[in-house]
Amino acid sequence: MPGTPAPRSSRLLRLLGVGFGLAVVVGGTTGTGVLRSPREVAAAVGSPQGVLLVWLAGGLYALLGANAIAELGAMLPQAGGWYGYARRAFGEFVGVVVAWGDWVSSCVTGALVALMLSTYVALLFPPLAGHERMVALAAVAGLGLVQWRGLRDASRAQELTALLVAGALLVVLAGSWWLPAAPFTSTSTLAGGSLGSLVLAFQAAIFAYDGWYAAIYFAEEDQDPARTVPRSMLGGVGLVILTYALLNAALLHALPFAELTTAELPLAEVADRLLGGWGRRAMLAVAVLGHLGVLNSVLLMATRVLFALGRDGLLPRPLARVHAAGTPRPALLTALLVTAALVVTGTAEQLLAVTSILFVSYYAVGFGALLWLRRTAPALPRPYRTWGYPLTTWLALLGSAAFLAGNAVTEPGNTLLAAGLVAGSYPVWRLVRRRSTR
Repeated sequence: MPGTPAPRSSRLLRLLGVGFGLAVVVGGTTGTGVLRSPREVAAAVGSPQGVLLVWLAGGLYALLGANAIAELGAMLPQAGGWYGYARRAFGEFVGVVVAWGDWVSSCVTGALVALMLSTYVALLFPPLAGHERMVALAAVAGLGLVQWRGLRDASRAQELTALLVAGALLVVLAGSWWLPAAPFTSTSTLAGGSLGSLVLAFQAAIFAYDGWYAAIYFAEEDQDPARTVPRSMLGGVGLVILTYALLNAALLHALPFAELTTAELPLAEVADRLLGGWGRRAMLAVAVLGHLGVLNSVLLMATRVLFALGRDGLLPRPLARVHAAGTPRPALLTALLVTAALVVTGTAEQLLAVTSILFVSYYAVGFGALLWLRRTAPALPRPYRTWGYPLTTWLALLGSAAFLAGNAVTEPGNTLLAAGLVAGSYPVWRLVRRRSTR
């Protein structure tokens, strides 16, 4: 029956601390956000002032979100992320819907990150050009092997990639101020002021900030989740906001705005000005490392969602089996196979536009869960309490609703596709329920 106690083999190991929490939030967020997102935001808004406003708004949204969800993470320290909060607040079916959308978006993101990584590998090693899908599959398989070995190896890989990327970024961002200032184009409005341009800009920013919540998936594996989860989320988001602020300031200083809107990797252009061809190659290597960190984090998260569903009897129970080294191996294998299938078939690119819709949808459910549980379960222990509640939580929820409404107006097709993917969870849930009640 769903909800019955899980066997002993379903117990995760408590090995993680704040170091991993910060690495998975910062590394899993900035690993891709520092590379392409500055160009995408700049191209969408069309002015330096608009760039700064969009990044600041995105940072505020992530901070409000982390402030709200940190309470849930400390209060309900369990694997599965958003699924556990949705189920506790709104029931089993809503939990399954959220888990389905979360897991699909994680696998899609993993496939996209692997494909982006492969393009940078091909630029570093030209003989690999034309074999990007094979490189992407090798990256998925390689990180899968690291995680298969155990939680310690997976967490160390996350911490190492985050540390290396952060060190390289500090060097390039500091060096950018030695370059002569580029002409500053001053305009007072966003490009065209259209709703469509705003939606595109915020899609890029939300994708860049996505990952601010990553620590919640591993609360059950933290040694002290009541302290670790809030510190990892709020500290990590603060570091991400600072990183993006410094990044955009450096890019606007070093590059003409027109070049910022067209450069494939703006940071590589800055590094090229500093160190020539070696600087460009170094930034391509940083891009590979950053994408490896993000890919590692999304595979870890996708695995925990399947593990939680298997443990609760909402998917086959073997998915909840945990190896002695701390890895839910059947859940990991399933996530790897689906991610690899998305890489091979090319469907990941087709689903790119809907991932930000799915992201924000389960953010909204999480904010709603906090509001509902404050009302219906006031006696639950709350080691961390959301500051500014309920105003800050309502602001985050209304911001989510505004983004989703804007997408529905400007991109109805993608909104319907996202809704269709979520609706696909219903027959799965009904089938599982029917079998479990026999």
